[in-house]
Amino acid sequence: MSSSIYQLSLTLRAGHVDFRRHLRPSELMRLFQECCIAHTEELGMGRAMTLDRGFLWVVDSLHFSVTRWPEYDEDITLRCYPGRTLHYLFPRYLEVVDSHGEVCVRATSLWSLIDEKTRSLIDPKEKGIVIEGNEHGDEIAPAMGMPVQSIPDVRTLVAHYSNVDINGHMNNAAYMDFIMDSFSEDDLENKTIKDIVLCFKKEIRLGQTVEVTIGKIKDSYFAFSPYFSAKVALI
Repeated sequence: MSSSIYQLSLTLRAGHVDFRRHLRPSELMRLFQECCIAHTEELGMGRAMTLDRGFLWVVDSLHFSVTRWPEYDEDITLRCYPGRTLHYLFPRYLEVVDSHGEVCVRATSLWSLIDEKTRSLIDPKEKGIVIEGNEHGDEIAPAMGMPVQSIPDVRTLVAHYSNVDINGHMNNAAYMDFIMDSFSEDDLENKTIKDIVLCFKKEIRLGQTVEVTIGKIKDSYFAFSPYFSAKVALI
């Protein structure tokens, strides 16, 4: 099947941006998810082949590289396309393009499929789930984990109702908001995120409580737990 590029054009409204009127990172992740889901439907591998059969798409990792954050009232286009499937892993790529045709953000994500009841990985080819893809040559590397840093600070993460998605677990965008809630006020007001890495090890289900070591080392915030790890680099 074709691996055409899926495009979504929109004008950034108040709900898309933060107090600095920049596109909120967690909102960008939600838009990326929606593009991936919509394109999967277009390619014939959407709900009928997955959700309705008890299979769930889950995000294994995310990597965002930012040249510039789009701003309130700006027109942008999101371009999303699949890469070559790596056995159980489905790469998906994203570009955010402004009205002048400049790429503001590039992203690479890795997705997989799990059984809704057992929460275990499934072999997509055994279930007839195939998405053909191609790399264009300018994609950023996928996030594949990171060494644990020594961080003394610990915060409690709770998977509240507002953080949990259709799969019954904490959504990747909610992790991003949790990390940014740990930023200092000075960093929130004066620094800019240039790179985001999120790697997911185990899902956090509704109502679950997890202890996370989180804090800043030099110009980056790190977060580590048995469930996920993250690095957010600032300039």
